[in-house]
Amino acid sequence: MHDRPISARNERILNAIAQVRGTAETTGGAVVVETDVYGTITDLRLTPAAMAVEGSRLASAISQCHQTAKGRAEAEANRIYAEMMGVSAPSEQVVESAQWEQRGSGGTIYAV
Repeated sequence: MHDRPISARNERILNAIAQVRGTAETTGGAVVVETDVYGTITDLRLTPAAMAVEGSRLASAISQCHQTAKGRAEAEANRIYAEMMGVSAPSEQVVESAQWEQRGSGGTIYAV
C-alpha cells in the first residue's frame, strides 16, 4: 500500500521533466534551437541571414545550438528532479551559446 505515494511522486516528477525545454541561439539570434530533455528539437527558427550562409556553416551553427539547448534542458531537469526528491542538484556547468560568423561585402566579418 505504500507504493501509491511513491508512484504518484514519480509520475509528478516525470510530468514536470517532460515539460522542460532548453533554448540556445547564435549571437544575434540568427539561429534559435529549442529541445526537450531528450534532445528532440521542439522549435527551430532561422532568420533570412542564417539562410544566406553556406550550408555547412548553417548546419554547424544548428548543431552547436542543439547541443547547448539539450545541455540546458538536462541541467533544468536535474534541478527539478533534485528539488522534487529533496536532494542537492549536481553542480551545473555553464553552457555557452553557439557563435558563428558571416562574411559581408568588402570582406567584413559579422557575428551572426
